[in-house]
Amino acid sequence: MNPNQSFSTMIVFFFFFTALLFSGHAEAQSNSTEKGGSSKTGYSLSYTPIYQFETDMGKGGQFDVQRHLLRFNISRSIEKRWTVGLGLSFDYERWNFSGIERLASVDTWDEIFRPGIRVPIFYSTTTDWRFGFIPSVDFSGASGAKVSESLSYGAVVSAAHVFGPDLMLGFGAGIYDRLDQAEFFPYVIINWKINEKFLLTNPFPAGPVGPAGLEVVYNSKNSWELGMGSAYRSYRFRLDDSSSVADGIGEVDFWAYFVRVGWRLGESYRFDINGGMLFAGDITIEDKNGNKLGETDYDTAPFVGVTLKGRF
Repeated sequence: MNPNQSFSTMIVFFFFFTALLFSGHAEAQSNSTEKGGSSKTGYSLSYTPIYQFETDMGKGGQFDVQRHLLRFNISRSIEKRWTVGLGLSFDYERWNFSGIERLASVDTWDEIFRPGIRVPIFYSTTTDWRFGFIPSVDFSGASGAKVSESLSYGAVVSAAHVFGPDLMLGFGAGIYDRLDQAEFFPYVIINWKINEKFLLTNPFPAGPVGPAGLEVVYNSKNSWELGMGSAYRSYRFRLDDSSSVADGIGEVDFWAYFVRVGWRLGESYRFDINGGMLFAGDITIEDKNGNKLGETDYDTAPFVGVTLKGRF
């Protein structure tokens, strides 16, 4: 087993052990709070498998991608105004290339691993402002990449104002060092209950792969909802250190447009079916110093996925 496989296996086991530990503790925590404790701690765990169908690349060849996204979050309220947490993420991608063996003189990759850790900190004022600071560290590398060469770090900062029970509006920014490349992006924070049936909100947390996106959600009177939205995504990853361009860097960029149908399964669980298209996709290859060696765009790619999420 190579170092990357060992590292990813350790991360997966850590996720499940932590999830079982805290979800098992959640009921005891809840009972303690009901008996007079002042602390409020929440836990969430989600798993999202996604399949991106085969698509043609501009410079020849095709590829498809299987993605698996795992998230575990802990959130704890402290003295009414402070909320702190811990977020663990693990993304695994399986790439299948055909009709091409090299991109910009670099061997194509089979797997990409992206584990990460973040510490959300929020403060709410007496004047209905909510400020956030979320530092994070992420590993992003193909099979065979060195862990020490594959780390990205940075933070998201945000400020939002609660204008009433139906509207929160604000702004935020992400500032990251992604494999020796500085990245900055602004984004809008919104949670607007337009009426009893429609909601405009951010579907994703902002992070090293991009801003939070926008989604319009239709809520039925039953237990299901329908969402439509979009988000921009961009991530960099270290290539195999034994390839022809040792310690090179790959970058993937695209716009995702999606439709989501979700069901609430009781008070603690939900199940979503997702589908959509990836537009304006691009793959860039750089050497270890960030000098561009080549790039290729790829055709619009359909994708499908599901998400199972639980809160404890």
